Amino acid sequence: MKNMSVTCRSHVRVLSAGEVHWQEWSPSRNGGEGQRPVVLVHGLSDSCRTWNRLAPALAAAGRRVVALDLPGHGDSARPDAPYTVAWYAGVVAEWIRALRLGDFDLVGHSFGGSIAMCVATERPGRIHRVGLVAAGGIGTEVALPLRLAAVTGLIEMAAPVLMGVGTHAGVLVLGGDFNAEERRHLARMNARPGTARALSRTLRHAIDLRGQRLHLMDIAHRLPEIPPLAVYWGERDQVIPARHAADIDRYLEGVAVRRFAKAGHYPHREAVADLAPDLLRFLDEPRPAARLRAGARAPRASPRWQPWPDAAVRRWARSSLSPLVRQTPQQDIGDSASPADLGSRPPPVPC
Repeated sequence: MKNMSVTCRSHVRVLSAGEVHWQEWSPSRNGGEGQRPVVLVHGLSDSCRTWNRLAPALAAAGRRVVALDLPGHGDSARPDAPYTVAWYAGVVAEWIRALRLGDFDLVGHSFGGSIAMCVATERPGRIHRVGLVAAGGIGTEVALPLRLAAVTGLIEMAAPVLMGVGTHAGVLVLGGDFNAEERRHLARMNARPGTARALSRTLRHAIDLRGQRLHLMDIAHRLPEIPPLAVYWGERDQVIPARHAADIDRYLEGVAVRRFAKAGHYPHREAVADLAPDLLRFLDEPRPAARLRAGARAPRASPRWQPWPDAAVRRWARSSLSPLVRQTPQQDIGDSASPADLGSRPPPVPC
């Protein structure tokens, strides 16, 4: 079934983390029955709308496709929560169970790639295939601004003024081919109360000055079987180096790897014409399971050097950079958002 018309609808359900919003794309003819659904997990400071080019292509091929807004992102709630990778994975697994997806394929972008790998340990159902798009957790390197933000706490300090503006500027720099309306939407979402707190806690748990804390190998050893795995990357990625796509061969055998010369950190948006058919072949064709290489372990299992003390760096950054951030009398309302601040969501509506 190819080139079908596609229906997209938005939904909301209350879970342990509060309201979780998601979008669902499905073939208009049969709703995707007969093929495994595809679950999509977005990255940091993004939303489910990041998939609005890839998801319709998957649905047009006969798949039911679901993509959530992670808590602290998009139209989902901003609870007072730890925002660790494991916590996110638990929420995603709870959402998958609520949708009664017994068998499905899983695709994650950037930080969502780390979450996707961790979801497999929660076993919310049978995961047949895993696709990782410019994913975190395959290497340790990550952009310096994210490392500094993780250890200094400046995001929460500057949040009342800069969250929305910073998002708008960030997507212009990083690419992703977001149009003006998409940039405005993402800036509005990231300026909502509680977003800065979620982002700051996520970074603090996931990254330090040495880079990414959690690695694929920290998770892979906990799985009884690793599903068939495909990795996609843009050669111009400014957030996570494209060489991580090749590095995965140091840890796992049998992984399909595809790199896109003209794409950056968002190949699911910038190279969708090439990525979509490649991903569909990966999802549809028989594939061997990925296998651990003998003796492979996470690179941070044996630290190569000691990081700067986080507390010292935080003191330096606050004293040196605070004058550059205009302070307002208003505190970051993200720290004290009440359930009323989260608003109510309408019933399912077309996307």
